[in-house]
Amino acid sequence: MTFRFKYFSIVFTMFVLIGCGSGGSSGLSGKEIAIAKITGYATGNSNTEPTVGDYHDAGIMSVTSSNIDKMNNYIKIIGSSDIEDWKKDSDGDGIIDGIDSQPNDPENKVEIIHISDDYHVGQLGKSGNIQKMIKIGTTPKSLYVLLSNYHKSQNSNPTISHNAKIVQSTKKKLTTIQNNQRPKIFHAPSRISKFNRDASKLIKRYQNKSSKVFQTIPERRNDTVGNTKIFYLESDTSRHTTATARKIVSNISTVHGSKTLNVWVSNDSFGAGCSKAKCVTQQMVDSLADTFLKTGNDNDIYDWVTNIFGEEWGANAKIKFSNLISENNEVTILVTDIDNDNRADGGIIGYFYGKDNYIDTSGSNKRIMFYIDSVMFANEEDGDYWQKEIYSTLAHEFVHMIEFYQKMVLKDTGHDVWIAEMIAEATEDLIATKIRHAGPRGVEHTDGSAGSVGNIQGRYSLFNQDGTSSLTAWNNNLSDYSKVNAFGTFLTRNYGGAKVLRDIMHNSKKHEDAIIYATQKSVHGTGKNFDDLLREWGIAILLSDNENLQNIPTYNTGDFTENAYGNSTYQLGSINFFNYDPPPSIKTIQGTVKAQGNYYYKIGEDLTGDININLTLSSDTEATLIVK
Repeated sequence: MTFRFKYFSIVFTMFVLIGCGSGGSSGLSGKEIAIAKITGYATGNSNTEPTVGDYHDAGIMSVTSSNIDKMNNYIKIIGSSDIEDWKKDSDGDGIIDGIDSQPNDPENKVEIIHISDDYHVGQLGKSGNIQKMIKIGTTPKSLYVLLSNYHKSQNSNPTISHNAKIVQSTKKKLTTIQNNQRPKIFHAPSRISKFNRDASKLIKRYQNKSSKVFQTIPERRNDTVGNTKIFYLESDTSRHTTATARKIVSNISTVHGSKTLNVWVSNDSFGAGCSKAKCVTQQMVDSLADTFLKTGNDNDIYDWVTNIFGEEWGANAKIKFSNLISENNEVTILVTDIDNDNRADGGIIGYFYGKDNYIDTSGSNKRIMFYIDSVMFANEEDGDYWQKEIYSTLAHEFVHMIEFYQKMVLKDTGHDVWIAEMIAEATEDLIATKIRHAGPRGVEHTDGSAGSVGNIQGRYSLFNQDGTSSLTAWNNNLSDYSKVNAFGTFLTRNYGGAKVLRDIMHNSKKHEDAIIYATQKSVHGTGKNFDDLLREWGIAILLSDNENLQNIPTYNTGDFTENAYGNSTYQLGSINFFNYDPPPSIKTIQGTVKAQGNYYYKIGEDLTGDININLTLSSDTEATLIVK
């Protein structure tokens, strides 16, 4: 008779008998045996004695024996050619039992992972001692372990060992050409970022007081080209500038009603012979105004950004909080030498300062307004690069302006700094092709591919240098902008494009919960938590050099991906982190995994055969195997 076993497990006896004519228990030469305990039969009758048969259901091929002990533990005779098939998961639980066990494995279980595809992603385990055997075969592969620490505040220090040696890739190492690298730019200084983040506390000081308290404090009148006035640059009025209105764009029809743009330029920054290193011209002012707000639909920064996030200010602000300015449907841009550093090639390029939204705060200009650096804006030595950076910065700061109203005022809450900056950075990526700028990718706006090897532009060269830092920690460094940009562009490419950014802003949740809420509203986000997103982000980075991924987090499709949302369509270009110089920071020694951060570990390149991996992980750290 033939029986098929539905379930069984292997109990390893630490020895293998080799038949030698008449010596082994089977008396069969040239056969290897192992002892297996039968835990159930396909017939459901545990008293039925199995006989010779084909046990494919049990993962065993062509088992042949004429001598099976009549007891609960049965001897299976397995031909040498069938060993590899027998090593596969025999009972469907993902564990290979017995024959591959290590002496220090208390459960006598080591999982074997067979690599047969071009790339492989699989969970190695979370917490505790983990032992795996990776069977690569004869096709050379590169093996990586992604370590993700889910703890919100504590770092982890996992241990990892393996029998592979690092085999250096034959690819040439990249060498940064510093002279061709763009100077780095910052957005708001830390003092302004802090003021903006504390806005919800300041707003609520007069939440229950009558608006009559402030009626004696006059708000500004409409602007006229040629008018001159003093603008306060700090909340304590310690710094100010005299500026002139150089452009008024009035009564432009938008989905949020009729809007007006006022562009003011500090007198020391305008016209030939100004006192600054670079001088703003009227043509530059006209271009700035035209890019931010102009007649027509879906053709300017105002349309593209409010299409995602909504209106920048409204009557509800004054109704809800009497210490906020009234609505007049105007936006002001002040072009001035930020920090008075006279620097044309880097530094703080622009910001939104929430102090101006109040009528009772020292230094308030009582306007919905931006500050843009005049000297960088006027720098034409590198073509229109700096003007395009200004336009990109306007979009970034516009997100902060809208967040102040939509999140802090209307929903009585705010975001962590890293989340607020992530949304704004990802918006720069969304509108890059619209303003004809290389954007955070540092790739020509007409090129949807991931660009070429050796790229040192954009945000990601800097990210690659510090890719193991905590995602949620914010120190107002350039690396922080790069880090949150990389995560934000991961979200837009995998969880709904512009919509996921809108959903992050438009909820009453704080911290990571705002992101979880938004991603769970997307088609691929059902049931996902923040731990899942952190791990997927790391996977996407390590596999960003592959354009043909299927059903897996990805940055790189080889071309633009169109994202239609509301009244506009945004182009998401491909990203390959390995195209940047330096490439991602992948370690070859174990180290500290930062709280809510990823650690990229390379087992080796161009490997074949069997690799044994041993890991010890804390309860909040998860290991993922990535093979490519």
